[in-house]
Amino acid sequence: MNFLTPTTVAIAAALSIPPLVALYFLKLKRQRYAISSTLLWKKAIEDLHVNSPFQRLRTSLLLLLQLLVLALAALALGQPMMAIEREREKSLILIIDQSASMAVVEEDQLTRLDIAKREAARVVDNMDENSRAMVIAFCDRATMVSSFDTDKDALKRKIDSIDQTDSTSMLAEAINLAEAYSQNIIIGGDKAGTDVIPEASATASVMLFTDGRVADADEVSPQRLDLTNMEVVKIGQRSDNVGIVTMNAMRNYEKPEFLQVFASVRNFSDQPASVDATLYFDGEHMDVQSVDLSPGIAPPSDDENAQPTDNGNDVVPPGSMASIAFDEIEFASAGVVEIRINAQDALASDNRAFAIVPPSRRVSILLVTEGRWQLTDLMSILNVDAQIMTPFEYENADDELLADGTRSRFDVVIIENHRTDRLSTGNYFFIGQAPIMEGVRDLGIVDDEVFIDWDDTHPILRHTAVGVIDIFEHWRRLRLPSEATILIEGSSPDSNVLSLLSRDGSRFLICAFGLVVENDEGEQVLNTAWMLDPGFIMFMMDAIDFLSSSISTQSLASLGPGEPQVVPVPPDTDYVTVLRPDNKTERLPTAGTQRVTYARTRRTGTYTFSPGIDGKDQIAVNLFNDNESLVRPTTSFAIGSSPIASTEGANLVDEPLWPWFVMGLLLICLLEWVIYNKRVFV
Repeated sequence: MNFLTPTTVAIAAALSIPPLVALYFLKLKRQRYAISSTLLWKKAIEDLHVNSPFQRLRTSLLLLLQLLVLALAALALGQPMMAIEREREKSLILIIDQSASMAVVEEDQLTRLDIAKREAARVVDNMDENSRAMVIAFCDRATMVSSFDTDKDALKRKIDSIDQTDSTSMLAEAINLAEAYSQNIIIGGDKAGTDVIPEASATASVMLFTDGRVADADEVSPQRLDLTNMEVVKIGQRSDNVGIVTMNAMRNYEKPEFLQVFASVRNFSDQPASVDATLYFDGEHMDVQSVDLSPGIAPPSDDENAQPTDNGNDVVPPGSMASIAFDEIEFASAGVVEIRINAQDALASDNRAFAIVPPSRRVSILLVTEGRWQLTDLMSILNVDAQIMTPFEYENADDELLADGTRSRFDVVIIENHRTDRLSTGNYFFIGQAPIMEGVRDLGIVDDEVFIDWDDTHPILRHTAVGVIDIFEHWRRLRLPSEATILIEGSSPDSNVLSLLSRDGSRFLICAFGLVVENDEGEQVLNTAWMLDPGFIMFMMDAIDFLSSSISTQSLASLGPGEPQVVPVPPDTDYVTVLRPDNKTERLPTAGTQRVTYARTRRTGTYTFSPGIDGKDQIAVNLFNDNESLVRPTTSFAIGSSPIASTEGANLVDEPLWPWFVMGLLLICLLEWVIYNKRVFV
């Protein structure tokens, strides 16, 4: 209960109560009369005693009742108000955020998700018997927790069953789900003939329980839900957080038994931070580094007229991030690399990052060529395991020799002067020709041209002096898809000399000129003297290093929470057991295949598959999401271009209480009048 005018209460009490009490101390002035006896005047004598000054005030029921009347009158003048739960629409749609930032522990030791579920349960408790509610939980995906139901206990049980995830917060699917389920839904009653047909979703009241860290809020476009009936219940207060935002582990190309680990740590709070980053291999402590971080978000200004800054608008400055590098650490076997920071902050899921590293080995190369010494001799110089085939042998080789399922068995396949569409998922380097695939067209020959532009900042060309490369005869004119990256360009259209194309998990490096070509007389002649230059060796090393980095030198790619992963399994395996980061297990049927697809990756950490294939039996899931690590709740919320009203906790309305005080005052006045008259006439 609160008062709109609390000072009025004090003023009214001060002006009325002391005079009333003083009246009971005042001595009455009466005329004197001589009488024979005072036997029948006891009441008058008592009044004389009561009104004698400086005597102790005796207990008086009338005085207490009169004081109570004045107190109620003073309180009524203060306009008392009581905050009560607002009466809701008959159809409610409760949408609860279960993304990573909702795991923040607030001051009451409850997570934001716990608070959101508590507030949603309060709303359900406040529904009248004719109301019904639907519950949706969302992160990167939306889940129908409960369709429209009138059973409050069942609704609260389903709300309580919502689990925390480490996924990102995407609202669009939840809104679409709400619209779909709220159309033409019939709620089954306990008895025949008691089914309920709810109102259309356009009249439903939507309540969103979130901290506002919704990545796609400005892209959501409801078709039927009325945003005027939508209310956002803002959850959370804390803003202190330091998190790991990137991590990579890669082996040294020349010394693959040595590992290099890199990470970036960012401060998302408005205070400077200092943390220790500790490196672990398979749980064993290896190294530790300390980093100091500048504030990530400027604290709010005390000046109400101050203009908002970028930092006050959730823009994390670059100075709040620091890089960590653990160099040349010997780790030849396969295993889990982990970095932990000791930040005692609001969010725990971004304080650890994981990477799965394969065992050390040399890069495996398949060279498809007619036996050009320029390339075959180069394989013996490079630190690689090379297998050589002719184009005929390549086209007629068994599938098991070239691929493991749909994945190439080789880290890099180099194909010289041969076009092919036999392309398993992998990394390919075409020299003098292009792959046969959609969007790639060979338009003939380009001659008498020079290179006019190239990207010497790209890792493939970083050690290559492109300007000294001399082409004697010609190169192919290739038309490539728009997503291709042109590294070396000629002077005419579609004169793409060196290009990089990524598609469906494969990478294609396409060099339009061959080392040896046919001249106009049909003779095999050298097309360039570049392969006689040491720079050609550096180019080939950089190209192989770049193409093979995703498989042989770098860690296996980590997933974001909620992303699926296809995991190979041994032959004749019926079931695979998955050990999750929470130490719980689940069994997956293989359905007779040699791979399983696993998508329940909503918590960060490592997932281990048993039985599995060595080096491919684990996956790592990391948060790496600035929007979730920036845990400070948003001060305003909008869907599309429409701002939505937000409240902290369930939406309460102020109900005036002064009429009840006035009613009580009148009843006490009536009681005082009855008691007074009874005493007088007795």
